[in-house]
Amino acid sequence: MKKQIINISILLMYSALCFASSPKWLTDLEKAFPTVDYVRAVGEGNSECSAKKSALSELSSYFNQTITSQTHALKSIERDNFSYIEKGDVRQNLITSTKSDLFSVQYTNSVYDKRNEKYYVCAYLSRKDVWTVISQKMAVLMNSCESSLRQVNKETEILNQLIQLNRTEQLNSDFYLLYEMALAIYPHRCSEYTSFVEKTVSELSALSSIRVQATIKVIVNGDKQNRIKGKICSLLSQNGITVSEINARYVLNADVLWNESQFNGIYSSIPQIQITVSNRNTGLEFYATKCEKLSAYNQETIEQIAIANLEEQLEERFITECFE
Repeated sequence: MKKQIINISILLMYSALCFASSPKWLTDLEKAFPTVDYVRAVGEGNSECSAKKSALSELSSYFNQTITSQTHALKSIERDNFSYIEKGDVRQNLITSTKSDLFSVQYTNSVYDKRNEKYYVCAYLSRKDVWTVISQKMAVLMNSCESSLRQVNKETEILNQLIQLNRTEQLNSDFYLLYEMALAIYPHRCSEYTSFVEKTVSELSALSSIRVQATIKVIVNGDKQNRIKGKICSLLSQNGITVSEINARYVLNADVLWNESQFNGIYSSIPQIQITVSNRNTGLEFYATKCEKLSAYNQETIEQIAIANLEEQLEERFITECFE
């Protein structure tokens, strides 16, 4: 036992000597960056760059763990509301945003330890500075979300209500991302925001019947292999819009032109699509896109390429332009 104590003492003395000239954050992180004022983490790596990445990863882990703990009480509300956003995705977006320095993560100068040939860096952010930024953004988003919710109820056309509801949910998703960050920074200051989240979840849940009412029948002219209709129906369903073949309130008509040609054994295509969403012959929403010219050495290949390119165009812009 005495030998063990001696060994530990020697190790501590050796460490103190090795890091005698090291910055305070490396030997006493709490004293250099007090927890009450900072969120901080030390990373190590074989290069300064890898040490920074390691520190940022540790910093992100703090937010991930803290957010998971702080938002546990809201899980029952989220599960009961099937139309509300998936918080797992929002949390992942938050961690991604943190890693991209969205909230001004700062770094100390790196330290190189010759003994183990490692670099060390501390990544940190000021709780006060972060709170100042996100609280201002949350105040703006709260007002925008409340205004958008009022607009949903003002709309008389179901499709317009649905579009406004989608906008509201996006605003609320942006707010929730900041709210979870706020919980990790100053949880005791978040009561106002927690009340807003609970109230908004309830209101959005009450409006979920709009999605059931806004049924759409999809008709595609000029389709190949039924792929374009399948893609449109899939995108609608993924975004909570009900697709129905009978008794639909709206009709989505899509006209596809492939603009195919062949010259000297080279097959070409310039696929394009025009979409109209209408109610009793009244066009309400429109979308059109045209791909760049595509070429291949046989008909089957150019057809597959053209379909894939048109599907990609639909995935990128269709829902955003028509329903958001």
